[in-house]
Amino acid sequence: MKDNPLSRLPHSYPFRFLDKVLELSAERGIAIKNVTMNEAFLQGHFKGNPIMPGVLIIEAMAQLAGLVMNFGKTEAAIAYLAQVKDIKFKRPVTAGDQLKVIAEVNQNFMSLANFSVKALIGDNIAAEGELVIATQGSSY
Repeated sequence: MKDNPLSRLPHSYPFRFLDKVLELSAERGIAIKNVTMNEAFLQGHFKGNPIMPGVLIIEAMAQLAGLVMNFGKTEAAIAYLAQVKDIKFKRPVTAGDQLKVIAEVNQNFMSLANFSVKALIGDNIAAEGELVIATQGSSY
C-alpha cells in the first residue's frame, strides 16, 4: 500500500487500536494490533492478570471496518459503530499477543454496512461476530 491507511482514521493515540494494515479493499480488511505491557488499558484490567478489554477488541474491529467502508473514497467520512451483533469472546488477549483483525462486508446499504469480524491470535479466534457501521450523515 502506497500511503498509510491508518492516517485516514479519525482516531489517534491513545484510542487507535490498529498498528498496521496488511490488506485493504472495498470488501475486506486485515490489520494487526501488537498488544504490549505499555498499553494504558492493561494497567488496571486486571491487577495481576492484565487482559485487553473486550470492548477495545470490538473497537479495533470497528476501526478496521471503518477503513474498509471508506476504501477508495477521496474524502473519508467518519464511520460510527451503529450496532454490535452477536460478538463472542473465545480467549483472552494479553500482553505479548499479536491480534490479527479481519473485517469483511456482508451487506452494504450506502451509508450503512454489516460486517463479519474476527480477532485472532495465531490461528485461534479471540473474538468474532458482526458489526454494523454507519458513516457520517446516515440515520441509524
